[in-house]
Amino acid sequence: MTTIAERFFRDSEYWRAWSQVPDMTADIPYALAALEPDCRMILDVPCGRGRLLKAVSAALPGALLHGVDINAGMIEQVRRECPGVHAHVGSVYALPFPDRHFDAVLCHESFMHFEEPRRALAELARVARRRLYLSVTTRRQLNTLLRRLGLMASSDVPHWTYDREDIRALLPREFAWEIRGAFLLGRKALGLGQARHARLHRLLGRRLPQWLLCRLGQTLFLYGTRREER
Repeated sequence: MTTIAERFFRDSEYWRAWSQVPDMTADIPYALAALEPDCRMILDVPCGRGRLLKAVSAALPGALLHGVDINAGMIEQVRRECPGVHAHVGSVYALPFPDRHFDAVLCHESFMHFEEPRRALAELARVARRRLYLSVTTRRQLNTLLRRLGLMASSDVPHWTYDREDIRALLPREFAWEIRGAFLLGRKALGLGQARHARLHRLLGRRLPQWLLCRLGQTLFLYGTRREER
């Protein structure tokens, strides 16, 4: 059954705005950090218009890449702009692949839009052979305070936020997890374009201590490695 959030992303024009976002932004390197050199089968879901798939293709040119997204327009764009990628219209709750089919499964900047997070995580974990990566927007981020003060605009996009303890309780236990925080202040709060924000993050943002970023940063990046079976 399609959820309310999936219907929004499937039927609305929201994702057209992402066609204007540059391929390389400050968040992309965090997703690439989930990959190991010997990853050969990689899934990106939801893949949007293929920004991350392009970066993965450049980083691991020999890998076989698949992308899944609920929005048919985004999949059409992937098929046009990402030659060699196997792109599928589909739901994160019913991935059309066998168990442990992919060396790495990437769920970048999307998990906070899932109406049923446990169900989504179970399906992502099912098709991941070794590596599972996701990122979430946090509840304690400073941007939340700015929105409450009316200094930043809010959005009607279906969106659920998580703090570190919240997301830890959801993570599949068959994976060992590493959690990293980033973006003490996001691009919109700083009033910066994507390129300037990426440069500032490379120069200063990565130097901030993880205890601070994990508590007050805008995003948590989660890296899972399947535990060896005994």
